[in-house]
Amino acid sequence: MTVQSAVDYADPNPRHSDLSLGAEATATVMRLLGQHPEASREMQEIWRTRVHLHELAKRSDTADAAAAQTAQYAANLTVKFDPAGQRGLGFGLGATVVVALVVLDAFPLNWAAQAFGLDPDGTWLVTFILIVATMGAMLGFELTRSRISSRRVLTAVVVAGYLALLGLRTEFLAAVSAGSLLVAFLQSALLTAISGGLVWCGSAVLSRTGFPRHSQARRAARRTARLAEEARTARLAAEDTLERNVAILHRMLFHWALTVVPPQGVDHGQWSEALDRAVHDLFRAP
Repeated sequence: MTVQSAVDYADPNPRHSDLSLGAEATATVMRLLGQHPEASREMQEIWRTRVHLHELAKRSDTADAAAAQTAQYAANLTVKFDPAGQRGLGFGLGATVVVALVVLDAFPLNWAAQAFGLDPDGTWLVTFILIVATMGAMLGFELTRSRISSRRVLTAVVVAGYLALLGLRTEFLAAVSAGSLLVAFLQSALLTAISGGLVWCGSAVLSRTGFPRHSQARRAARRTARLAEEARTARLAAEDTLERNVAILHRMLFHWALTVVPPQGVDHGQWSEALDRAVHDLFRAP
């Protein structure tokens, strides 16, 4: 192994400041770097990783800013539209559930429409009218949630409507089944209870469904938060890769640098520390 000298020994007792010793250590490391091709390849990998990390850092900062902005906007809309925090369902999901309940209610409502004794077209028209009335009742219960008097009036109207359907269904079932009036009444009461239960369920779902703008803002906040988390994860992975590459190059150069004779007046401990700082300062992660 060839032992190199880091300085010219013209002065038998030179005195080195921290700056001059650091400069000599840096020069030694740079010289060694040019002498070993494997170090040059590792250095190119470090530069490539640094460029990639810089791009990921900018992307992560942008994603964090977007996530903070959308989260603040969603929080403002929460204060405006849902201060109690009860509307946890998104608008799309809530609307889908309500439509499904209306579709289920179409079957007992069609049986109720048949009690009018109309032709098929007339029966389906009455069914459609009853479906619209059902949707109106669901929406009405939601809109009158904070208005007690209006809600009482709406409840009275809905109860009267269902009592009328109960009577029509009972009369129709008693006529078509040729059974007792009690059995027809029980069957009609069951169908009416199903319709009323579906309306109540639809109203409960609407009370927990967010408004469209609020739901859209919450979806945007969740999406930007997820993108920000992915960007941070990619950034941390790149930082880990860069740290490993720097550590490999650090060990290579430090091992080679230790073969260099320290400057006169500097012991091996000081020279090792100076070399270690030089390698670390040159190739540390940004």
